[in-house]
Amino acid sequence: MHLFHVPGLTCGGCLGFVTRALQDVDRHVRIESDLPARTIRVISTRFESALLRALREVGYAADPVLQAWG
Repeated sequence: MHLFHVPGLTCGGCLGFVTRALQDVDRHVRIESDLPARTIRVISTRFESALLRALREVGYAADPVLQAWG
């Protein structure tokens, strides 16, 4: 599971572009979004770097959000 902050994620249309970009990398990807926080939780078997690259290529640069253990 990956958690990303996507500053450009401002609406449902943006989420559609983000979803399609990630589905191009992993057709079984699961995505949960928090639009007010501009974050997405991504469940995928692909490497984080591949997911971040896919987002960047469609104009939605993202940063991983570090999560505390426990």
